[in-house]
Amino acid sequence: MENSTKLLQRQASALAARRAGVVEADDAALADLPAASLWLHADDFTVAADQWRPLPEVAEDTDLLILPLPKAADRMTLLLRHLAGVIRKPLPLWLVGPAKGGIRGGVTRLKGFADDIQLLDSARHCKLYEAQLRPGPPLSLAEQAAVIEVRGARVTSYPGVFSHGRLDEGSDLLLDALEAADVGGGKALDIGCGAGVLTVWLARAGCRVQALDPSATAVAAARATLADNGLSAEIQGGDLFDGITGRFDLLVTNPPFHDGRERTTQITRRLIRQAPEHLQADGELWLVANRELPYAQWLDDAFRQVTVVRETNRFRVYRARR
Repeated sequence: MENSTKLLQRQASALAARRAGVVEADDAALADLPAASLWLHADDFTVAADQWRPLPEVAEDTDLLILPLPKAADRMTLLLRHLAGVIRKPLPLWLVGPAKGGIRGGVTRLKGFADDIQLLDSARHCKLYEAQLRPGPPLSLAEQAAVIEVRGARVTSYPGVFSHGRLDEGSDLLLDALEAADVGGGKALDIGCGAGVLTVWLARAGCRVQALDPSATAVAAARATLADNGLSAEIQGGDLFDGITGRFDLLVTNPPFHDGRERTTQITRRLIRQAPEHLQADGELWLVANRELPYAQWLDDAFRQVTVVRETNRFRVYRARR
């Protein structure tokens, strides 16, 4: 359980009569908050929420919004603009987050959308603020899109999606390696597809593509990217290989090494360990990562042949054959 969730649980008396909604839930334990009624929205597929979608639907009878501090500042702005656009009168909002994890910046950002901001509680290295969210103009997700061109394809992303509005260096290096190897055709899986940079490249290379990402906003962005380029792929929400059946000729990934605000390599370690089960005989995993991360040994343990096909002073592209 997150410390910020424990801080919220201390507010039992204040929540007892509230019809609350949690926006951008980052912890499944938030579902147990002692409110009179409660709905949960999450962008993260791994959180068991009532709503898994880019932006929340606010129930008519909601009298309190609870917002765990989003990791990305532009994501917080998007959420606040959306929430302001769907309420008809000022609505109490609680902002909760780690004291050393950006909560001060979050409060500063909140001032552009809310009045009467005050510290409500502080414990477990977290702070809880209360404010009155002001109504504002309606907002659509499409209005917040950033579109970039990547190797002749249009890529759409939204605030909060990995590498929003730019091509990150790792994915660019992985694309260079795939192009140089003339990879194409067959059945491919893009794990953690983000805005669909790799997905659209694979589809244009003639692959039958499946792609998945735990972020609902990323899934929406990847689908928009495919549609804008007149291409098709099966894009779904999931954590690594959730819901994936059958075997693939090619797995590609630029995996995360953060879980929320915490740096972790365990997500990629699990991906590498499970990947051979989803590959055809002689199928390949192509993975790009920061070069200091300890993936080479894990790949050697899981695959018959591993080579470094591209590298810079920051990144390496691994090609691992089952």
